[in-house]
Amino acid sequence: MKVLHVAPHPDDETDAAGGTLAKLSRSHEVFVVYLTDGREGSPNPEERGVQLAVRRRREALEALRVLGIRPENAFFLDYPDQRLRFYARKASERLAELLKAIGPDLLIYPASFDAHVDHHAGARVAKLAVKKAGLRANELSYLVWPPEPSRHPARYRRYQAALGRRILVDVGEYKAIKLEAIKRHESQFKHFDAEFIRRFFETDYEVFYVERVVDRRVIELLTGRPWRR
Repeated sequence: MKVLHVAPHPDDETDAAGGTLAKLSRSHEVFVVYLTDGREGSPNPEERGVQLAVRRRREALEALRVLGIRPENAFFLDYPDQRLRFYARKASERLAELLKAIGPDLLIYPASFDAHVDHHAGARVAKLAVKKAGLRANELSYLVWPPEPSRHPARYRRYQAALGRRILVDVGEYKAIKLEAIKRHESQFKHFDAEFIRRFFETDYEVFYVERVVDRRVIELLTGRPWRR
């Protein structure tokens, strides 16, 4: 089976799905596409810019190695961090070409109800790319930044509706690997607060939302239980 993960920024592959990707990489081929360059990924303005983008690419490749993913299976589209929405169509065309070339059986991408501007745009990019490529694959989405009902009421309603198609993947066996991988994203890890670490690195489960089922055996492989929805 081929798995392709769409990450808005370097480190998103590990935060929400690192355990699952590590688990799958043991017996399946895993690819990761990074949509933006991550140059704005610091609360300190003096750290932002081209040098941070270069550093985050290097960190991503180091983290993928820890997860068991080959560096040649990583693709960097390098759109401007925080501005992906302005490049959505072009990014979707490039992603569509990768989808056609790789032909993944499982596609994982950001949830359309994520509150972050690049994650929200990343969902649109992925969905457009699927249509352009004519891809028929199982699709899962993941949430990093939950929407607030007061700030994003429409996204919050979509989030509530998606809870009925939420699945949990047991990654307890891969927690240590996931933690080691995120530590390779040193430029980001140093800014994580205790709540973020608890949500993503102290749990035995990763959460996904089923967007499309082509072969229910893929979902059952991840969850270890029958898929009947």
